[in-house]
Amino acid sequence: MLQQKVDAVFGPRILDYTRLLCQGNFDYLERLPNDIVLKILSHLELTDVTLLAQVSHRFRQICNSEKFWEQTVRNRCADFSSDMEAIANIMGWRKTYFTFFHTSVHEEKQ
Repeated sequence: MLQQKVDAVFGPRILDYTRLLCQGNFDYLERLPNDIVLKILSHLELTDVTLLAQVSHRFRQICNSEKFWEQTVRNRCADFSSDMEAIANIMGWRKTYFTFFHTSVHEEKQ
């Protein structure tokens, strides 16, 4: 009876999630603070970050955030200089990365 009410009010996804929690199946990664998730992301390849962004709405937001792309540019781009910071703040960090630092696989093979 209670499960039917939870399903009716919150939907089947929340009902399933609640059942899993009651069974002791916790999604610890989903519960981590954003700053810790960003720290973890800094150790992943960008292709893995792209896959992680498909896991949930929250991870998509984090992986597409300006904070993530600023961290990516500052930590992974050897040619980044303080002069480029003003440009990145105007253009956006993600756009700065793909405009100035990203090389496609096709270009790397040539």
